[in-house]
Amino acid sequence: MKAKLLFAFVASLFSFSVFSQKLGQEMAVYAEKKGDDYYLIRLRQDQPVPKVYVYSNGQTKVYKNYKELKDVFMDFPGMVTSNQSTKEELVSVMKKDNHFYEVTSQRKDPKNFEKTTVTVYEVFNGQKRIVEEYGSIFELANSPYKNAIFID
Repeated sequence: MKAKLLFAFVASLFSFSVFSQKLGQEMAVYAEKKGDDYYLIRLRQDQPVPKVYVYSNGQTKVYKNYKELKDVFMDFPGMVTSNQSTKEELVSVMKKDNHFYEVTSQRKDPKNFEKTTVTVYEVFNGQKRIVEEYGSIFELANSPYKNAIFID
């Protein structure tokens, strides 16, 4: 069962990779909040292992350089289940014009990443409010919030 989940996740990472290659940059694929810090997993073109960053106190820094994909899964086991889930999952965060945003995705069909609703929340004083919803990842690519997912 774990092998199937791992295989499914790797396959979807490659589908994200193909999309990010079209854009020629890093792409946010997963995020996790631990305490006040956000751990951001991003996939770069031509790299089979994503980079992991930590967003803390308004700064994004490299968290760890992983050599193998399984090591990323060991530190962030939620990645495996989030990829085949239909529940809302945190994907990325961004600060823009003194506002802080969380970007989430929710798949309508767990086997097709193109059928994903992307929601942008503004976070203020611990409260979240929906700013924008997009019917697909492709719609987000043309929005003012694209830099949360497609990172130069």
